Amino acid sequence: MGCRRKTRPGRLAALDGLIEQLEGEQLVAGSTVVDLGLGARPWTTVEWAQRLVPCGVEVVGVDHASDLVRRARAEHAMRGIRYEVGGFDLPVSGAVVVRAMNVCRDGGPEEVPEAHAQMVASLAEGGVLIEGSCGPEGEVGCAHWVRRVGGVGRREAVVMWLDGARGTAPLLFRDRLPRDLRAALGEGHPVKQLLLDWMSAYQAAEAGPRRLAEAARGLPELEMLGPSAARWAPAGGVP
Repeated sequence: MGCRRKTRPGRLAALDGLIEQLEGEQLVAGSTVVDLGLGARPWTTVEWAQRLVPCGVEVVGVDHASDLVRRARAEHAMRGIRYEVGGFDLPVSGAVVVRAMNVCRDGGPEEVPEAHAQMVASLAEGGVLIEGSCGPEGEVGCAHWVRRVGGVGRREAVVMWLDGARGTAPLLFRDRLPRDLRAALGEGHPVKQLLLDWMSAYQAAEAGPRRLAEAARGLPELEMLGPSAARWAPAGGVP
């Protein structure tokens, strides 16, 4: 797991909204979600809990650093949230969502499949692992959407979002792709061609708040989730 420890308030707010948009049917009373990687302060874990606990969802914050878990328990306790020590082998079973942002970013791309398999093992059937990277202010982010199907993980999509603070050009996603996809860009991964095609259409599109969405029109397997967020779901899953 990475050790950047730069979790900031509001950093994952856009992603939290997308999770509700795409996985709302699973976020019901009695369900459990996991946030892996507390950071120096568990701001994003607490913010997620503030959204979900009123709906009866339990939030489990997990970190491999026991001192951070102890601090979170002492200083950020709240109803409906608990903090546990653990890594990719999560101390939870039957979760409907595991959110693991910026925890694989500093590792090698060859480590990603095993990390995914370990985290998927903690999901309920049909649950989803959300693993990827976002900017320090949450201004841009990308995440794998890995669904547990038949007991194993299926990489069904990559979800991407921007807040517009640094523009809306599709190439902004490139440096925030999940770790294994960033490494695969030099090998001609299909996501590279997607971003190049999207950027070409963006440059030709009229400036304005819907420029990113307009540029996505006609691109195969790319679905806009709003004016500044998209879901890429290639047939057969993400290579």
